[in-house]
Amino acid sequence: MTTLMDVASRAGVSKSTVSNVIRGSALVARETRERVERAIAETGYHPNAIARSLKARTSTAIGFVVPDLTNPFYAQLAVGVERAASTYGYAVLTAHTECLPAIESDVGRAFIERRVDGVIIGGISLGSTLPRMLLDRGTPVILASLGEIDDPRLGVIDHDDPGAMEAIVDYLYGLGHRRFAFVSPDMREHAGERRRIGFQKALQRRHLKPVGLDRATAVVAHNDMQAIATIDYLERRGRRVPADVSVVGYDDVPLASHARVQLTTVRSDAVEMSRRAVELLVAASRDGRHVSHREMLANPLVIRSTTGRPPS
Repeated sequence: MTTLMDVASRAGVSKSTVSNVIRGSALVARETRERVERAIAETGYHPNAIARSLKARTSTAIGFVVPDLTNPFYAQLAVGVERAASTYGYAVLTAHTECLPAIESDVGRAFIERRVDGVIIGGISLGSTLPRMLLDRGTPVILASLGEIDDPRLGVIDHDDPGAMEAIVDYLYGLGHRRFAFVSPDMREHAGERRRIGFQKALQRRHLKPVGLDRATAVVAHNDMQAIATIDYLERRGRRVPADVSVVGYDDVPLASHARVQLTTVRSDAVEMSRRAVELLVAASRDGRHVSHREMLANPLVIRSTTGRPPS
């Protein structure tokens, strides 16, 4: 098996210089780095990631927490995180929690034991202790799309969910709708609750109250997959979309723009969110600090064919 010493000998440098090249240290001159990289390629050397992590107390791995990998938005986010992380030489450990607090706690302990260099959280349960558990152990954490948790150590890449709900209700109200319903999956997820509250406040500003699904002329869904399921439910019961009832989703997953769906929805850019999350997390990890940075991404309303005026 090829060793670090074999690479050093072939490149004519010391073992420490090879180690610095592998770690990405800026202390190595360009010509020396290129010589070492050629020696690595020629010898077929593969660093032992586990041994390196034990020695350096890092893992060159990022943890990613997702509540529902069957949801296309979270699947897009997961793929985006993996692609972005790979450009920095990081592996990704993905944990699917279903927004269950017990699983979140287990995941937090596993990430700490594995010495991941940072964690991206794409969704958690209401009142979750996971971010604080990781932060208190010195692990950088960045939240993707659930950013009002109040801890200055956190990184946040967020969307304006309350603003988006206001835009949805304003658009539907302008079409003439007065009977609104909100639908969400049976999951007490942080982001879903924020959207529900934003929806209710938008109605309150217009002196309206939510109604049941079967009475509504306009339905706002927590996400696109819930919206598509709602359209199926309504049409199986003889209600036409949008002639009898308008339906709006959230996230603008690829299926939403399909010719047979054409869902009115709010666009969330999972690719940009994942790219920025990885970029900020890697920078914080390499500097030995918390992310401590917040930014908002645009999430415009995209109007398609599942909304229209209410029946007269």
